[in-house]
Amino acid sequence: MPQTPAHKLTDKQIGTYLVYRMKLNELMHLHFLLHHLLGGGCGDTVGGIDPEIVMNTVRTCAMSWFITMLDRNGVNIFDLWEKMFPQYTHRLRLYQGAIEKDLIRLRAFRNRSAFHAEPVFREFFQPRVEMQEHAEEDVRGLRRFLDLATFLLKREHTVDPDLQSRMLGVILDTELALKCRISREWLIDTNILDRSSVFGRWRF
Repeated sequence: MPQTPAHKLTDKQIGTYLVYRMKLNELMHLHFLLHHLLGGGCGDTVGGIDPEIVMNTVRTCAMSWFITMLDRNGVNIFDLWEKMFPQYTHRLRLYQGAIEKDLIRLRAFRNRSAFHAEPVFREFFQPRVEMQEHAEEDVRGLRRFLDLATFLLKREHTVDPDLQSRMLGVILDTELALKCRISREWLIDTNILDRSSVFGRWRF
């Protein structure tokens, strides 16, 4: 059975995908650090602080990054994924449906107690109480999201044969607009761009 072709992405959507790739890297790094702390990999203290205290701080950051990927006022990655990977629409909607019930709670946590802070202590702290009650469930949801993101990342090249060059085009336009330089080596080292798309292929 032939696969449903992906919709042609607009330049704006290519830019959003670049934002997603950068935020995904940061989320993965936070997840690795959280996992390392959970496993006792940082020893008895972190700069003299109990690792569990540091772990809660990292989890606060990770869950805030997580909801920003899903939120319609953030990256809204599910809408973009459905355009890029229509053959996996059923899988995407299954996961989205499973996390939907938690979005209001996660969004309130990010907006009132993590990325931003309510000045009234009770209103600031309430989302933290609710998050603590769902801590293990939320970490499992984050892991499932990263599994899904990794699955789709491995199929990125099937979306558009010119995806990498179009990403480079958005990067170049941004450099010209901002009069700055974005390191190509950094983009390669963080697996956002393929080395061959930047420097071409050696021929012998």
